[in-house]
This record gives sequence, structure tokens and C-alpha cells, in this order.
Amino acid sequence: MTQEQDSLPSALTTPRRRLPHVSPAMVVALVALAAAGGVWLYQQQAMETLRLQVSRELAQGQQQLRGAQEREAQAQLRGQALERELALVSARQNETQSQQAALSSMYEALTRNETQRVLAETEQTLAFASQQLQLAGNVDAALVGLNAIDQKLAALNRPELITLRKSIGHDIDQLKTQPYLDVVGIATRLDTLVAGVDKLPLAIDGYRDPKAKAGAPAPTNALQRFGGELWHEFRQLIQIRRIDKPDAMLLTPNEAFFLRENIKLRLLDARTALLMRNEAAFRSDLKAAGDYLKQYFDSSAPAVRNALASLDTLSRESLALKLPDLSASLSAVRQGRLATERAKP
Repeated sequence: MTQEQDSLPSALTTPRRRLPHVSPAMVVALVALAAAGGVWLYQQQAMETLRLQVSRELAQGQQQLRGAQEREAQAQLRGQALERELALVSARQNETQSQQAALSSMYEALTRNETQRVLAETEQTLAFASQQLQLAGNVDAALVGLNAIDQKLAALNRPELITLRKSIGHDIDQLKTQPYLDVVGIATRLDTLVAGVDKLPLAIDGYRDPKAKAGAPAPTNALQRFGGELWHEFRQLIQIRRIDKPDAMLLTPNEAFFLRENIKLRLLDARTALLMRNEAAFRSDLKAAGDYLKQYFDSSAPAVRNALASLDTLSRESLALKLPDLSASLSAVRQGRLATERAKP
């Protein structure tokens, strides 16, 4: 028996090894590690999505920036045109400010006499109304100022102011009989022309898309068809057309775009000249816009003919209205002020 036991394989007599024991802490650590890896992957995906979104927004921002730069360049061109037109107004405004400063110092030097004070205010208001008439042709503002002066003089009821009131009344009657200039209506018509410039057909458009002409009768046999096709191809090699506007045929698409923009700027300059009552600049801008239309656009198109007719009608508007300068009233108020200063004890 002992020998049989000794003859058994050693594997049967060797004790079985136990598997290593996995603790709960290790399981928790593995789960936490897996969760951290999942969070890391989610963060990477979120960062990639955010990066793509930021890239798209940056591209859109650059496009908007380029568009804003183009609009700013156009605005600068318009601003330069306005600066040229407003140069005269700035000079007159400086003169007005100096006159107002002189009148203010003169007003401070006056006594508290009611008549002298009202006369000083009257002179200042008349000077301002006269400048409004000469610079901007603002009849309504001048009438408001003259009516306010007449009410103040009527409240004083002084006999020495009768001559001044007559002069002011005469100027009020003259201003009321002045012809009316429809500035709003003319400006609206100019805006309509500006909005329709992009829709006007160019002269070159008719040559780029010529109308198809009616062809000959269809050939009856193969030889005639072959001869017709050969003749058609030969005619496509050389084409002779009469061009009445050779300069208009040389326009490229980019040049056509800038041509339309130049016409718009001319019309906007004409609107500015209208507001400034600058008839010479107004007519010059309208003439330049009409010349562009006649030279580069299809004069046979109804839209172009209507635009030319509108420009011709607007160019006949008279902006240089002969307005009174209120010199008689200014002379009367100065004489009245001098008379009251001499009468002062």
C-alpha cells in the first residue's frame, strides 16, 4: 500500500493553488479609472466640437469684417463728398459764431433798459434769419424768427419802434410770397433713381445675349444638312455687327459694378446739393448721371428712358430762389438801437 501511494503522480499529491483574492477597493479603483477614461474621451470630443464651432464662427466673422470694410470704404467716399459740399457751410458757421460772440459781448455791455435789450435780441435774431435764408434758403425758420420779433416789439408798444415794425412786416410779407420748393419730393425721386440703378440694362447686354433669328427651312436630304451645318459653323467664326457705343462694349463685369456705384454716388451728391440749395452742383451731378446712362446703358429699354426722363425733369428744377436779405430790417433795428442809446440820460 505504501508503495502504491509512492507510485502515484506527484501532481495528485501536490495541493491545489488558490486564485488571488480581488478586494472591493481594487474593483472600485478600476471602475473609477474606467469612468475617468470615459470622461476624458467625452472632454476630448467636446473640445473637438468646440474647436470646429469656433473655426466656423471665426470664418463668418472674417467675412462680416470684409463686408464691413467695404461698406466703410463706400461711406468714406460719401463722407468726402459731403465734406466738400459742407466746407462753405463750415466757413459761414464760423462767421456766424464770431458774430454771435460779438453780439453777446454787445448785449452784456447794454444797460437793463428793456428797449435796448429787445433791440439787441432783435438784431441777433435778424442776423441769424438772414444767414439761414442765404445759406440754406430756410424760409420757414426765417418766418418764425421774424414773427417772434414782431410779437416782442408789439409787446413793448414804443413809438420809436414803429419804423422797425414796418420793415419787419414788409419782410414777412415778402417771405410769405416766395415760391415753394418741394425738397422732400425731389429727394424722394432721387432715392427712387438710386434704388433702380442696379436694374437698368447695359448696352452690352444686348450683344452678349443676341436674339435668335428665324432659320432657313429644314433641309430635306443629308447633303443639304451637311452643307447647312458647315455654313453655320463658318458663319460663327466671323460675325459683323454694328456697334454705336464702342466704349460701352469694353465694360467688364467689375467695371459695370463700379459704373453703377458711381451713378449712385452722383445721385446722392445731387441730393446733398439739393439740401444745400447748391443749384450748380445739383445740375452737374444730374448731368453726369445722365451722361453715364446715355453712354453705357441701353437707351431703347423703357427703364433707361424713364430714368433719363426723370433726370431731365429734375434738372429743370430751380433751386436758386431769390430770397430777401433782410438788410432793411437790420438797418432799421441798428438805427433804433443807436437812437435809444443817444436818448439815454
